[in-house]
Amino acid sequence: MKKAVGNKAAITLLMVLVCILALAGCGNNAASNTGSATNAAPGASSEPTASSTAPATSDSLALPEAVKERGKLVVGVKVDYPPLGYLDENGNNAGYEIGVVRKMAEYAFGDPNAVEFIPVNATNRIPYLTSKKIDFIAATLGVTEERKKQLDFTTTFFDGGAVTVVPQNSGITSIPDLAGKKVIVIKGSTGSTYLEENVPTAEQMKIESNADAFRALKDGRADAMFHDAVLMSEFIKTSPEYKIVGEQVAFAPMAMGARKNEPEMLNFLNGSLEKMRQEDYFKVLIEEYLPKAGDLDPMEMIPRP
Repeated sequence: MKKAVGNKAAITLLMVLVCILALAGCGNNAASNTGSATNAAPGASSEPTASSTAPATSDSLALPEAVKERGKLVVGVKVDYPPLGYLDENGNNAGYEIGVVRKMAEYAFGDPNAVEFIPVNATNRIPYLTSKKIDFIAATLGVTEERKKQLDFTTTFFDGGAVTVVPQNSGITSIPDLAGKKVIVIKGSTGSTYLEENVPTAEQMKIESNADAFRALKDGRADAMFHDAVLMSEFIKTSPEYKIVGEQVAFAPMAMGARKNEPEMLNFLNGSLEKMRQEDYFKVLIEEYLPKAGDLDPMEMIPRP
């Protein structure tokens, strides 16, 4: 009887030992697995991934799928607005805004030439956007409350106003002097809106293109031209018979325009502009295209780090 009890005790003790060893093994495995998971997380975050080093696939610079598949950006730009957007002597798109768009194409596709430029003007640029002829607008687009109803603006990347240009022998010396005078403006421009609100008696001659506007001024069909300060500064460099008078007004920070309800495109544009600001790329472009503009300080017109 005592022997049987002893055997049972030995068997029970053996079973307890087996359970203890089994539990210890499970604990070691769990610890090992936990340790592996813990080590993997820091390793993943410390090593740069493809998306973090290639802007085209990062979250902030992700393109809409249709644009990505097309392999290029389609952008509405000015072709008669030096130094912001124009055609150079070889007929190629050039200018500050063109440089910004090419940099975006580089971020998106690794190629600054992966872009199709569509000529637009102040009248048709928004219709081209809403009808999906272009992906976005990069065409001297001033930020206004009225335009916010039609499109989504990016962050701004240039800031300029409007000035008055008159012949050297003109008696016009300030903006109030435009009252009752014939004044050339670009149809749909910020300057035109400013005169409507502040000098309503000015007789506006609304013209669609800059080339036609300059021709009208030189033909003597108006007393003055009221337009973008940068463009006017470029104009008087080659036309010394004209001068800028009065103050710069109607400041309208420039941005790009995206279609409403397309957050992915808007995020791509804003992400690209922010990346350029951090890299101080706007300074590179302004030094190339606008080293000076009369009394204007170009460096005060661009975002800096």
